[in-house]
Amino acid sequence: MTLNKRERAATGEEQRANLELAGLSEADLQRTLGMDDDRVSAALDVTSADPIDVWLVRDYLERMVLERGREPRPYTVLTPAARASAEKWFALYDLDEVLKESAS
Repeated sequence: MTLNKRERAATGEEQRANLELAGLSEADLQRTLGMDDDRVSAALDVTSADPIDVWLVRDYLERMVLERGREPRPYTVLTPAARASAEKWFALYDLDEVLKESAS
């Protein structure tokens, strides 16, 4: 699954909006997800990021926004149908497993 320039820009805007709605910083993502600053920035901005990282950040942000009782900004590209397609190409991280590993 490859995103074009417009889709990457839209997804980056959606990731940043959900970061703000979640009340989190890039440092929070680094600490919680066990990613360095370059990986977090790339996943948020959908630049040279590994698609698996983009999905992980998306899932974490969506969960955090919902846990704060807010409505996440919808994703126009990273939809459930797109997830099914992505899973055919590569194994996505399980968010709960990543959170458990980073907590230990």
